[in-house]
Amino acid sequence: MIGLVKLRREEAGMVGKLIVGWLVAIAIVGVLSLDVVSVLFTKFKLADAASALATVAATNYKGSHDSRAACQAAAAALPQEDAEARFTKQGCLVNIQTGEATITLRKQASTLVAARFDFSKHYARVTASATEGPATLSG
Repeated sequence: MIGLVKLRREEAGMVGKLIVGWLVAIAIVGVLSLDVVSVLFTKFKLADAASALATVAATNYKGSHDSRAACQAAAAALPQEDAEARFTKQGCLVNIQTGEATITLRKQASTLVAARFDFSKHYARVTASATEGPATLSG
């Protein structure tokens, strides 16, 4: 009888440790999931902004045939699309044969964990690129 009581006490401690372990694991998975969702949302929003700016640049180039002015128009429209986004080094390119513009943007995703550690910072840096032609009106 004494052996059975002792066994139950030892099992009770193991169950408590198991519950704490599961709660810690669930918390870690939850935080990592929030980071993944944040990065994906940032990527989606940045791709949408790049597409809109590529259309602005291509439409401007169609009217002016000046690639520098087209890229300046896209840069001027950037704060309206995403104030935190920035152009990469080759962030605005206009293909003078086709009139299509390619915009490449970068942005730091707001994450709970990924942006705070050196080994995972690159996961929080998001880039997006889009190539679009000039806007057309269809009647």
